[in-house]
Amino acid sequence: MKRFENKVVVITGGGSGMGKLSCEMFAAEGASVGVVDINEVTAQATVDNILAAGGRAKAYAMDITNEDAVKEMFADVVKTFGRLDVYFTIAGISPMGTAVTTTYEDYKRVVALDMDSVFLGCKYSIPYMEQQGGGVILNLVGTYGIRPTPNKLGYSAAKAGALAITRSVAIDFARSNIRCNAICPGFVNTPLNKGFEGEARARFLRTYQPAPFEIQAKDIADTALFLASDEARAITGQAIVVDGGTEASLYLNYKRPE
Repeated sequence: MKRFENKVVVITGGGSGMGKLSCEMFAAEGASVGVVDINEVTAQATVDNILAAGGRAKAYAMDITNEDAVKEMFADVVKTFGRLDVYFTIAGISPMGTAVTTTYEDYKRVVALDMDSVFLGCKYSIPYMEQQGGGVILNLVGTYGIRPTPNKLGYSAAKAGALAITRSVAIDFARSNIRCNAICPGFVNTPLNKGFEGEARARFLRTYQPAPFEIQAKDIADTALFLASDEARAITGQAIVVDGGTEASLYLNYKRPE
């Protein structure tokens, strides 16, 4: 039997990158998937791929910072598929800026998309999970939510807040059999990092990341599948770092021997 047979999974950012791959991998393991993305075309393309492979899926083109839209999406998922077992938040933005160079408008935008949307997703998914006796919430936080890096104030602040929400949900709803964990990728080769290529990427891998390979979207999706499965039933309230050892090392001082 597949790991997520008869389970229902909702994933934001499902139209591209690790979100798209995660949707397809959960579907391959038997899950019915709600594919959420701001882009209707890419969300539907992911759904089409899942349907073509014999799976079940439905697209939701929406703004995950819109409270009414989030509430209506979960209601429709449960109406369509009958339940809600896993909610995985991936969608987000990663702007540059310090406390001086970041505009207040940009700060509010990254907080809304990278932190407030996590709150809304938890708020409106948890009641359905409670009704059926449990569920799993996974939030993509990133290592900057643990240890900020220069010129990333808004993103680091929003992700730190998302991690705090994750831990609060874990302790508040553990007795309801709801687990909540954060996945914290380092540098991953996805569309979000487009532009960070060539020598800049090679220099990062040589200087800062101990593992001698590029982390791929599949590494993150594999982590999500494990954390959402019954094999991880004792893991909740944790920040699971998937970064090739970068956060654990002496950041900005580590250099791999040639």
